[in-house]
Amino acid sequence: MMSYGKLVAFLVLVLVHLTHGTDITAPSLDRTIYYRNTPPDPFGHYSYEFQTTNGITTKGAGNENGAVGVVQFVSLEGIPITFSYVADANGYQPTGDQIPAIPPHVIRQLEYIRTHPPVDELRSRRW
Repeated sequence: MMSYGKLVAFLVLVLVHLTHGTDITAPSLDRTIYYRNTPPDPFGHYSYEFQTTNGITTKGAGNENGAVGVVQFVSLEGIPITFSYVADANGYQPTGDQIPAIPPHVIRQLEYIRTHPPVDELRSRRW
């Protein structure tokens, strides 16, 4: 239930809106300034690109075999970030200076998994 103070504040905002013609909601600062989209054709080929007022730009294209694209934006720290990607039978593969390297211990773990046969779960549980 709305308290009396909240009701009064709401009515004041509505009155200000009606008398001054101002918007009582916060304006959106992120607006699209450019947008182009080519939906998939019968062969699955598509492309898109857009840019917003806050500096986000992206382009992408693909077909039934995969996709490629690039994304650019400015971080909260003011650093321009750019990365590109390929998505195909080998999975999603982003590249860019801000993407951290795979830690050496993860590479060793993946190599161990690759070189050792899987465990037979039912057989390993027998006493």
